[in-house]
Amino acid sequence: MIRVQGKSFGGGALVAPLGVASARRNLGQDKRFLTSIVPAAAVTLGLFLTMTQLIQVEEVELTPVAHRPLTAITPQSEPVETRRIDRVPAPVVDMELPPMPPVSKIASKVGGLPVPVIDRGDWGLPREAVRFAPPAPQAIGERVAQAIRPPVASYPGDMARRGMEGSCDVYFSLSTRGLPYDVTATCSHAGFEKEAVRAVSKAEFLPEIRQGLPVESHNYVYPMEFRLQ
Repeated sequence: MIRVQGKSFGGGALVAPLGVASARRNLGQDKRFLTSIVPAAAVTLGLFLTMTQLIQVEEVELTPVAHRPLTAITPQSEPVETRRIDRVPAPVVDMELPPMPPVSKIASKVGGLPVPVIDRGDWGLPREAVRFAPPAPQAIGERVAQAIRPPVASYPGDMARRGMEGSCDVYFSLSTRGLPYDVTATCSHAGFEKEAVRAVSKAEFLPEIRQGLPVESHNYVYPMEFRLQ
């Protein structure tokens, strides 16, 4: 045993065993630990119980959803109101037509006739100027060429300034549509040839009919005269 010797308050020697002092100190520490842990445990238990009550989750019951089948949706057509418009006829206005333009300076060998008829020439004979005559009765299914828009020529300006007159014979063929082609002209002066060819090329004819069908025809002659008024 270890002894601790010291002076007592009475002046005598104080002897205390070392093991007893250590045991007393440990016992004091245990009492303080127990004293502090009991309140801590109580507080912890109280917090746990409180949180358990606060966080308690009740069972949630979901309301069953009613399923409805989808049906075809057809939009309703709105009635369309038909608007009736009463049209009022426009009043007839009498208008005075402007005067006709002056006639060109070409004097035809045949004038004042209705739709002229161009007689077809013969390939074996020399070309001659064909004169126009009114249409004559013809057999069914047969027809000679007829002019529906006769040639209209203008007096060449150069020839008019020079005071020159002349005449032309225009030779041509007709297609099945009545259009002239292979147009040539023989004139008393070369200054009239270009205008004579142009005028006949712009004309229109009814084609020749044979056995009920339009055919090409050739060796036609259209005479023209250029005279100054």
